[in-house]
Amino acid sequence: MYYLIAIFISIIITVFVNLLFFLPFTVENLILTAGAVCIGAVAAFVIDGISALILRRLTPKSWYRPNRRIFTVSKKEKNFYNKLKIKAWKDKVPELGGFTSFHKNELKSESDPVYLERFIIEANYGVIIHIANALLGVLIVFIPYCNALSVCIPVIAVNFVLSILPVFILRYTSYTLLRLYNRSVRKK
Repeated sequence: MYYLIAIFISIIITVFVNLLFFLPFTVENLILTAGAVCIGAVAAFVIDGISALILRRLTPKSWYRPNRRIFTVSKKEKNFYNKLKIKAWKDKVPELGGFTSFHKNELKSESDPVYLERFIIEANYGVIIHIANALLGVLIVFIPYCNALSVCIPVIAVNFVLSILPVFILRYTSYTLLRLYNRSVRKK
């Protein structure tokens, strides 16, 4: 819900900033600008969905297994997330695990290595997908009606922030998950 509110508010702000600074305020410009910003927001959502689908279908699961160095979170990185007070806001970011039938908003077992491995794999997929979403948002400039800088830059910026927040949460969670997983494997 918070994401929808953030998107809605950013659309309103972008429209009014355009009308205050870049275009004369007319009903026609209001409608055209609102339409362009809404098209940009929908396009960002579609680009995010397509990139998630492609990454999910075309990259091997083995790339996302536990203990892959690229996904290892250092103590220093975890401290960075603590400084961002991630615990206070992480539950406000939507978790879309339903698309893969694996929700990551609740840890159901701290000792089952099979479950923890799946959790880590799903989290690592999520990290890559959300980073790709953040970076591929620049494709908005190729969408008709959205290529005005005063339209595409805010849409790209909002998409970037809303994509990076889940990366932070997944990386923050991965720190603990990997320790639990390694402990459960040693006990077995």
